[in-house]
Amino acid sequence: MPSTPRVRIEKAGPVAVLWIENPPRNTLRLSMISEMMSRVSELEKDDSVRAVVVAGAGGLVFSSGMDIEEWAKLPPKEAQEWVTRGQDVFWALEHLTKPTVAAVTGMARGAGAELALACDIRIADETALLSHPEAGLAWMPSHGGTARLSKIVGRSKALELLVSGKELTALDALRLGIVDHLSAPGEALTQARVLAETFSKKSRTAVKAIKRALTEGDEKPYRNRFLLESQHAVQLLWSEEYQASMAKLRKKRA
Repeated sequence: MPSTPRVRIEKAGPVAVLWIENPPRNTLRLSMISEMMSRVSELEKDDSVRAVVVAGAGGLVFSSGMDIEEWAKLPPKEAQEWVTRGQDVFWALEHLTKPTVAAVTGMARGAGAELALACDIRIADETALLSHPEAGLAWMPSHGGTARLSKIVGRSKALELLVSGKELTALDALRLGIVDHLSAPGEALTQARVLAETFSKKSRTAVKAIKRALTEGDEKPYRNRFLLESQHAVQLLWSEEYQASMAKLRKKRA
């Protein structure tokens, strides 16, 4: 393991793993937030990457969240700049035009849980624990957690979880829809890779359009989402992949 905390990309064919590397707890330091923005941008630009898995190095902890001692030393103006920067990073991850799957093993706490929420799909090890304990430290989620959690579980349940700081088991998180799939102990990463492989085999242009329609649609009034969907769908009709697919289908039927 590296002695310097970092965010690393490991590619295996069309699937990339975005590793959070600061064992044993994979605490997110400020330097890692800056590096993550570069890594996410790199993943967006790399045409060979079709799907992304986000995981914590070491296989025992996804991420215990921000380095609280590091944050406590920041003056207000600098703290605001870093919060904005952190939100921008998680926003970029959320809006990556390639599917993202969080492989949650062990603890996903605070900003670590917020990082998982910024992914499209979350697969949790049966032994995983998720929590937002910030209120107990007279603080609050600062990287989009209030918005993303309430979108998934509703306002009242989000308030209960965020204010109480209740630690959720993977099964409880599954029941609430915070987690999408459970895996056997130690198998979250493997299961996430398998799902990412499935995504990677689909048309890049279609996957990109579907993800944009879903992600951008969340930011629009309900009726406007239909227009957004139609715009992306019609654009696909002129894509090379669609034309090739239709030609293959016609040949098969002939």
